[in-house]
Amino acid sequence: MTTKQEYRKFLNDNFKGLRIRKPLFYSWDFGLRFDLQVGETYTDEYFQEVIRRASTIFQTAFNNSDKVFLVFMDYKYKRRKIRFSNFTFKQIENLQKTEISYSREFRLYEPEDKFDIRSVAVIKLTTDRIDYKNILTAIGHADFPPKQPRLDQNGFLTGKEIYFVNIDKKLIFHMYDDRGLDIISAEKEKLRPIYKEHNNWILDYDRKQIDKQFD
Repeated sequence: MTTKQEYRKFLNDNFKGLRIRKPLFYSWDFGLRFDLQVGETYTDEYFQEVIRRASTIFQTAFNNSDKVFLVFMDYKYKRRKIRFSNFTFKQIENLQKTEISYSREFRLYEPEDKFDIRSVAVIKLTTDRIDYKNILTAIGHADFPPKQPRLDQNGFLTGKEIYFVNIDKKLIFHMYDDRGLDIISAEKEKLRPIYKEHNNWILDYDRKQIDKQFD
């Protein structure tokens, strides 16, 4: 079975009917949404706390030995191909071209738009090969050029999305920008330890909905 086939089978078996896209939290029954923002935006302290929270939550959700699908999506109107030299691929230890499975997603956000096409790369690996802190830092900088590192070496982030799919724990992690991150799971109980450990960081706007899952 190819990586692409494995990935699609995993989603069909555990997240049937789900199309991975933002906002992940509102796309599934069992999920958490965390607030990463503290203090005054643009300060070094602000970004340090964003990355500290995101990295800490990631470490709770993923063990180093967990098997993972790293899903990288990129929207480009003219150039569809994902370059092997992109920032995200560089954050994976000893990545080989043969490990990457490519596909496309059509009309992911705009059902009527024939130009809504996204290039997708899926890589199966273990968590310990991913410099996730660097990736999360780059996502946190998305709306704040020219802060580095960035997902796009030219300083643009438009259309880039990264999802960490934990095969062993059957959960999906997505940090959408400096404001917050979502985690969904096929099994509610897989979320409970994360919910308890980082309860103070739950986004207040969605807290009531989240708390109901664990009553």
